[in-house]
Amino acid sequence: MPVRHLDYYITQRKLISSQPLSLLKDIRLGIDGNFWLRKIISGAASELYLPGIGGTPSGIKAAIEKELEGFKAASIQPLFVFSGLSLIRKDKPHVNEDIKLAKRNAAWDAVNAGKMDLALSSWTSSPAVHQPDLIHLVIRILKENNVDYMRAPYGAGAQLSYLERNPKQIIHAIHGGSDILMFDVDRVITSIDFAKQSFTIISKKEVLQDLLLSDDQFLDVCILAGFDQFTTFPPLATEVAFSFKNIHDLLRQHRTGFNAVKAHVDNPQVAKYVDSFCRARCAMRHQPILNDDGHIEPMNLEQAPSDIHEFIGYRLPDEVYYFLSRGVITEATLNSILCGNGAEFSPLCNGETAEYRKFLTTDIMQIKAQTVALTKAQLHTFYERKVSILYWFEGASAPEHAVKTESAPVTVSAISNWKNGKLSVEKELKKSGLARPDYSFCLGLVASDAASTVQAAGQEKPAPLTTLTEVQTRHLSKLLQLRSFIEPSHAPSAYGKAMAEALKGQQQLQQSADLQDALFIALELIRAELLTSRPYSIQYTKKQVLEDEAVTKAVRLISRVTSLIGARFKGVKSWAGPLSRELLAFNSVGKVLTRHLRHMSEALIMEMLLSNECQKENLNFSDLATQLPFAYEPSTVLGVLVKEYLETLTLTNTGSAAIPASSKDQALKQVEEHIGATSLQSLSGTVKEELERGFAFWDVVCEAVKSLRASNTISKELAQEFQDANTWVKTRKI
Repeated sequence: MPVRHLDYYITQRKLISSQPLSLLKDIRLGIDGNFWLRKIISGAASELYLPGIGGTPSGIKAAIEKELEGFKAASIQPLFVFSGLSLIRKDKPHVNEDIKLAKRNAAWDAVNAGKMDLALSSWTSSPAVHQPDLIHLVIRILKENNVDYMRAPYGAGAQLSYLERNPKQIIHAIHGGSDILMFDVDRVITSIDFAKQSFTIISKKEVLQDLLLSDDQFLDVCILAGFDQFTTFPPLATEVAFSFKNIHDLLRQHRTGFNAVKAHVDNPQVAKYVDSFCRARCAMRHQPILNDDGHIEPMNLEQAPSDIHEFIGYRLPDEVYYFLSRGVITEATLNSILCGNGAEFSPLCNGETAEYRKFLTTDIMQIKAQTVALTKAQLHTFYERKVSILYWFEGASAPEHAVKTESAPVTVSAISNWKNGKLSVEKELKKSGLARPDYSFCLGLVASDAASTVQAAGQEKPAPLTTLTEVQTRHLSKLLQLRSFIEPSHAPSAYGKAMAEALKGQQQLQQSADLQDALFIALELIRAELLTSRPYSIQYTKKQVLEDEAVTKAVRLISRVTSLIGARFKGVKSWAGPLSRELLAFNSVGKVLTRHLRHMSEALIMEMLLSNECQKENLNFSDLATQLPFAYEPSTVLGVLVKEYLETLTLTNTGSAAIPASSKDQALKQVEEHIGATSLQSLSGTVKEELERGFAFWDVVCEAVKSLRASNTISKELAQEFQDANTWVKTRKI
């Protein structure tokens, strides 16, 4: 949360010094994870085309692992601390995104006009990455590399300050932004350059001496300047003329921030600011931290006021903060419970289609209802209060839409009757050859043993689950039941049977949790009738490439399906090839569904843990966190490759029933030439290999559709769309 213009002031006054990296040898370095991740995203992992393809930055894993290698080579032991919950706000979330929407539309206009430099310029000023969506993925990468991490109860700065000041010397130094100087720290390392073997550092004492301010006055000047969670003092908040020096002069004149604000209280803009300033100041001085005993306590506990909930928010059980610290749950769901509201912001395609907006207000709202109900289930009745959602497309004065937990398709009570069946989960998993449970395993288990897993009413509460395997199996089974893949009787539903049928014999999918997640998403979108060959209400392609409407529909459906698994990237060079806004519109549907299923999955595991369904002392919470489903969001690239290939092949083989291998090879060559050398080098496999993956996943989804049609679960029209597309593409696959 950078303080506005503070970095510029510090640099201008030469208050930052460079030191040799060897000085940090053998230290434990606490790192503000959000600050560090921002640099990763804007640096080595930056992708110019990301706003046009969606998904996560393809280079993020390589960029992170390169950083970790740097720490290891320098004998620095890092501890990454990510921010947690937001401080409570009295105002509603700001959902007016007019500027962002206009920039995205301008970028796509430039793409259509062939002016990529202009498009990239517009995209650069409209970020494509929402950092909180990446934290669980980053935690996975850190866990894979055996690097320590935690999530703070609230801000990372407060937690890092506590860890450094702790008599046990949990960390020896802090790496983060200059905003950490607002806390009780002596110095902050602001950058580390492994190539130059140096780092830069700011001394708080030198900054205070230069400003001629006390520690309390420095905090005031930072709050008045403004940062992520707090707006700039209104009379000095102008975009053009703002400077840190003006804020500093104001503070020097009035001696304290409170006096400075009160002096302008007649200004209508300042009337509400007085209370906000006082709340922000208390929040920075008394922000809760997780202590080394595992308890939550405010900083400067002795001076903390009794009404801390007024500016921090209401306290959750210590257990919940611990689950948050290990990444088992993220802040999104908890924030909505604490603040009473949440917001849906525009996706990368701008979310203009009627289908996307209806999906948000119907299907996604039902998933939100399930998530909120799960989150509240084991909390104090105080949290049984209204949670409302605001939508960006309803404008600056957007009305609130209440999340009605009673509208959840499957209630929390409906999934509370599980117990261990006759089959041993551990033995069955070993027999299957799987490393850990997945959807296929859970569906197979209930298909064989459903009746014995149902806890009859009035029976004694079953013993808690004791192993990670049991917890993961129960979690995925309950997740499947919440989304109606498993019936109340615990037998697979028609959708569950379709998933099981589709996965049968599919070794690649059975060994990949991410591909199984993609099938889960595909079936959810089929149920919502959003995975179809029909165009959405807005078509961004003015002229179709293919004249035959039936063929156009087939290509549209196949490319949508294949875009659900995403292309594989090396992570060194990024995609710079063809784009499709129509596929991006579909990608946005998949992305918002993935994100909300992830939140529901986290809320479910929290409910299981708080209800003592699991024997918590036996669990490795990091393993539990990093193996939760719906971690990855694919880009549109594989769908674009499939679309390009099928269109190219069709244009050169009009009317051909049987397509010769030479024509396929020629079409493949043309696609490779069109996407360019840079994009070819970005892929971890060849275009042919990626297309083969895409068509293999298409076959799996078609198998699931066939099962759904046989049980009359989906309409004849939708089933026919898949059948027609599958018949057409059969001779055209690589």
